[in-house]
Amino acid sequence: MAVNRKLSTRFRLPFLFVAILCLFVGLLTGLNRIGWSVSLSGATSHHGAIMVGGFLGTLIGLEKVIPLKRKFLFFIPFLSGSSIVFFLAGQSLTSFVCIVIASAGLCIVLIYYLYREKSIIYALMAAGAACWLVGNLLLMTTSFYPMSFPWWLGFGLLIVTAERLELSKFLPVRFRMKALLVGLLAAYVCGLLLSFHGAGVFISAASLVGVAIWLLRFDIIGISMRKDGLPRFVAMALTCGYVSLLGTGVLMLSLDNEPLAYDAVVHSFFIGFIFSMIFAHGPIILPGVVGITVKPYHKILYLWLVLLHASWVIRICGDIILDFSLRKHSGYITALAILGYLITIASLTGMTQRRHAKVL
Repeated sequence: MAVNRKLSTRFRLPFLFVAILCLFVGLLTGLNRIGWSVSLSGATSHHGAIMVGGFLGTLIGLEKVIPLKRKFLFFIPFLSGSSIVFFLAGQSLTSFVCIVIASAGLCIVLIYYLYREKSIIYALMAAGAACWLVGNLLLMTTSFYPMSFPWWLGFGLLIVTAERLELSKFLPVRFRMKALLVGLLAAYVCGLLLSFHGAGVFISAASLVGVAIWLLRFDIIGISMRKDGLPRFVAMALTCGYVSLLGTGVLMLSLDNEPLAYDAVVHSFFIGFIFSMIFAHGPIILPGVVGITVKPYHKILYLWLVLLHASWVIRICGDIILDFSLRKHSGYITALAILGYLITIASLTGMTQRRHAKVL
């Protein structure tokens, strides 16, 4: 058993490494785009695809294929992760093809989960993967990121909300309230289909606000907040993420005519909401991805959480008042928070694992 676990860890570790590589390059390209001098050839213009397709898609793909215990399914995170090589080589079309195939593969995997479990949770996840696929196809055919972003937002929103719904399924939440959440998520997709302008953007933005309020009210954060250690940190990160999601909906409605409205909405969602969810689940999911069962925690994780949310708030302020110095420095703080968090989790995981090994 110990040998099998070791081999399994060795097999998974390179995939996580590629996801982290995508994240690192994505952060560097983001810094370059916001005003810092970082030379990464033509990859800078594809910052969004590297972060959503290369990093987030690979991480979610890994999380979904590992429980199925079929090595051939690892082609999904392999393809999405390998896109970074082609981005760096200036072959963006090949990168787009890799990400499109990976997203199609994730759709198939989640449809299989749905067939096996017959649960609304997996129906939402499959819909999220379909949003990722549509966004990737639009990017491959148009090379216009603003067309892909609303679909990528749907990808993150549906996958994360479905996971939170799954983790909260034993809470005493009435069926009609769960049905309300599903209706709010469906409203977001309807807004996309109506066209992400005018009535469409109003419906989608209202959906984000509604989903955020639902999660703040019915998720397990109230219970976990009364505990100590890791459960309280998770609850704080979730709360910050849901407030960010609420802010995304408000910004989507109120900044429609501002010059940097698109930038504000994109980063309030992906930095404020998605990365807050990663921070919340990281001590559990990241060690688990490589087959390690420890749950690392230290109070220093709060520092990175505070810096993360300070960074996107500063960025939004810079977007609104057109202060490019604020925007530039917000990017540096974001990168510092994310890298600091990952280094801390890796260090804590190693120390905790060694401590457990000594006890055994």
